[in-house]
Amino acid sequence: MLTAQTEQDSRIKASEAQRQQSYFCPSCREQVILKRGTRMIAHFAHRAHSTCRPFSESESQAHLVGKWQLAEYFGVSNVELEPYIQTLAQRPDLLLKRNDRQLAVEYQCSSIPISRLQQRNQGYSSYGLSVLWILGENYLQKMVSVRHAEKWLQYSERLGWYLIFWQTRQQCLIIWHHLSLDGVGNFRGWAKTSNGNQYNQQNQMSVKAIEKHIQRQIQYGLYYRIPKWLKLQQFCYEHHGLLQDIPAICYQFKDAEPLICESPIIWAALMTVSLAEKPVGSLIKQLDLEKWAAKISIYFEGAQLIQCTTQQLVDSWGRQLMQYVRLLVQHGCLKVLSKKSWQLVAIPH
Repeated sequence: MLTAQTEQDSRIKASEAQRQQSYFCPSCREQVILKRGTRMIAHFAHRAHSTCRPFSESESQAHLVGKWQLAEYFGVSNVELEPYIQTLAQRPDLLLKRNDRQLAVEYQCSSIPISRLQQRNQGYSSYGLSVLWILGENYLQKMVSVRHAEKWLQYSERLGWYLIFWQTRQQCLIIWHHLSLDGVGNFRGWAKTSNGNQYNQQNQMSVKAIEKHIQRQIQYGLYYRIPKWLKLQQFCYEHHGLLQDIPAICYQFKDAEPLICESPIIWAALMTVSLAEKPVGSLIKQLDLEKWAAKISIYFEGAQLIQCTTQQLVDSWGRQLMQYVRLLVQHGCLKVLSKKSWQLVAIPH
């Protein structure tokens, strides 16, 4: 903890505390220990075997330093440090106050189960607080795919799909924004820092490299009879196709929404297998696409996008389907009839 209560029940920062005084946890009222030295940021800690729930989690120096830096970044006058919300038995790292609005800010350096994360979010929501999760720099190297980032991904009209990090050494925010999936299921997009730098978050693989990667995965999965790949192959058999014969057009399906923890090319391949059963000249409606997407969803591990609303997820799936349709239209496979209907003029190959 960076703050504690005095015997007079006032809040004090560890950096301003005196060793000869007594200080207490704002939650459990147990006496806490002031820790301050040359190698660590000043903070308070519970004694061993404390049962205090909101303040019982041990904090790394990176976490203590980071949330202190964030308080300074947002402006100390705009921030309440470690406020204890008694009705929730929760305490955000910071409570940011701007324009008559309050925002809970959580700086997360360590791993946390999805169940615990959901519990924290629900608590803040029930109290009328929005929450902003900022990840420690140790997360930067981990966020390669949706599987690693799913529980932290957020969406906004301005930033698209995004993640926010704080680097303690550079003392700056890093925002990965307009994130999408490349052909093999890894993130690509943009990153910008609070000191004005912007750069491409990841280089795009060539179509040939993606095709080689996907085909190698399929061959390995089928050779070793991995259940996931056998089920995908069975789906293709039932729809008069082969998993190995992914139409070339599917390898052009890129910048996909981060909705599944798999390659979006495989998703596009199963959609195309379903489409290919229709005779040329068929009317294809948006409802058909939605039914196919729902049918093949059982073959993919969906991303647990717990920071998003139901409407945001519905909209994201809608964008994914329309992106797939645009690809087919561009390659002369579909002809636009209306906003929600198309004519199949050529089988994708």
